[in-house]
Amino acid sequence: MKKLVFILPAVFLLLVTSCSQSAVTDEMLGNQAYSSSGAAPPTTVVPRLTVPAPTTIQPAPDYNGPVISVPWRMIVRTGQMSIVVEDVIVAIERITELAQSTQGYVVSSNSWRDGERLRGIITIRVPTAEFTNILTKISSIAVEVSSQTTSSQDVTEEFVDLTAKLKNLEATEQQLLKIMEKAEKVEDILAIQRELTNTRQQIEQTKGRMQYLEQTSATSLIEVSLEQSKLDAKFTVNRRFIKSGEVVQFSSQVGGGFPPYSYSWDFGDGKTSNDASPLHKYRGSGDYTITLTITDDRGNSDTVTLSDYITVQPGWSAGNIAGNAWNGLASFGRVLLNIVIWLGIFSPVWIIGGGIVYWLVRRRRKKA
Repeated sequence: MKKLVFILPAVFLLLVTSCSQSAVTDEMLGNQAYSSSGAAPPTTVVPRLTVPAPTTIQPAPDYNGPVISVPWRMIVRTGQMSIVVEDVIVAIERITELAQSTQGYVVSSNSWRDGERLRGIITIRVPTAEFTNILTKISSIAVEVSSQTTSSQDVTEEFVDLTAKLKNLEATEQQLLKIMEKAEKVEDILAIQRELTNTRQQIEQTKGRMQYLEQTSATSLIEVSLEQSKLDAKFTVNRRFIKSGEVVQFSSQVGGGFPPYSYSWDFGDGKTSNDASPLHKYRGSGDYTITLTITDDRGNSDTVTLSDYITVQPGWSAGNIAGNAWNGLASFGRVLLNIVIWLGIFSPVWIIGGGIVYWLVRRRRKKA
């Protein structure tokens, strides 16, 4: 019991001491921030971003230790762009290649059709040193840059505080382990074990946050929204094979560009229209080539031509009806003529057959 009286106050005093410290010494930054061997921080993890000269971190007012100087700044940079491109799919592929060429990577990408326009979005991460260069290259892909914003967040002080916190937590853990070795009673061991578990959890959380800051400051996030300027004109009809005099329904389809759109139809028979979905009646039979040109609000245009797309067959007319009637009568006359001819050819057969029938009928009457 006497040992427990001495052990518990020692644990409490150790925890209060670890929480009251808010800064670290130069030795900690040089030897504890990344390794115990004294190696400098790797440039691929925490690059020298903007300030090559040492930067002074102002300590808390109640801090009596030495002023801390770090040889780099940790800057988290992000960028957002909205651009207009000729082809969304091609632009996404080119931005992907730009990211990969700098050892970066694509976080996410997507494309979809929003009404009459094709849109897309791609998010990439690139080394911070290539941030400005990549933004310039993406701008060169665009037909128009609608908007561009960049932001920077200095996380150097947070990283230093986390480094101090990590050192204190690790020191606390070591002291608890030493106390654990001297504890004899079960209740003492359990109390120390709870403190060890809590300390280890805080250590892991601190390391995770430090790793996140290292990674986000080493690479920059760029999000690009895209919309397509290239026009894609198409059209459909309700039917392609009709009779003369029937009406055809034409329907235009347009992708990309900038509305409002203008339409120019050529139906192949000398007739035209400026409607988006016109109706047209063909008078003469034959095959007709259809041409549609769509122009957007900025003068971009696309033309689609389908050769011999509509086939018109002869329809109803008085001349056609008379001709069909005459042809019908002529066919009927030819049938009757054929019957008479066949009867004439086979007339002996009919005479013999009729004689046989007459003889049989007469014989029956005589018997009767």
